[in-house]
Amino acid sequence: MNDRNRATLGLWLAILALPCAAADAPSQQQAQQGKAVTAAPHRKEDARMIDWDALLPDNERANYNSEPPAPIHDYLGEGGRAARQTGSIAVNKKLGETRVKIPGFVVPLVVDPSGVVSEFFLVPYFGACIHVPPPPPNQIVYVKLAGGGIRLGSMEDAYWVTGTLHTQTSGTSMAKAAYTLDASRMELYKY
Repeated sequence: MNDRNRATLGLWLAILALPCAAADAPSQQQAQQGKAVTAAPHRKEDARMIDWDALLPDNERANYNSEPPAPIHDYLGEGGRAARQTGSIAVNKKLGETRVKIPGFVVPLVVDPSGVVSEFFLVPYFGACIHVPPPPPNQIVYVKLAGGGIRLGSMEDAYWVTGTLHTQTSGTSMAKAAYTLDASRMELYKY
């Protein structure tokens, strides 16, 4: 295993090992009860509710597939290389500087010692295995949460995230995101 794969594996393992919030934490209780967790004062203007296909430019929407990709394993099994991100970075420019509300799963990027997450990738599907490729860049939103952050419940929980969407590329060594969202509100997604 080379250094890059070892670093990617270490990052995914660190994400999986993040401590869950204490049951008595206010934001955790609110999330479990399905109440909104406001990170900053909520703007009075309405947010446009969108789904993941809206992030694609018009010429890519016909080929949209909401299913996560299948895991990629080579002859080394779990010791094999981490799956790499592929796909388009093209954005739907009509959504730039728009206030939106979008559902998704959280991949924490900035976590303080007490477990509060302030920056994360919002992705359309849950997948903790490093052998599942990250979504294409135009299907990942880099979220900056105002108000200091939030304690999350289970990594399998989905959330509605509301804020101003920018067509600005961001990323880490793990993946790139074609969008950035300045989030002002998060609430647990109810199935």
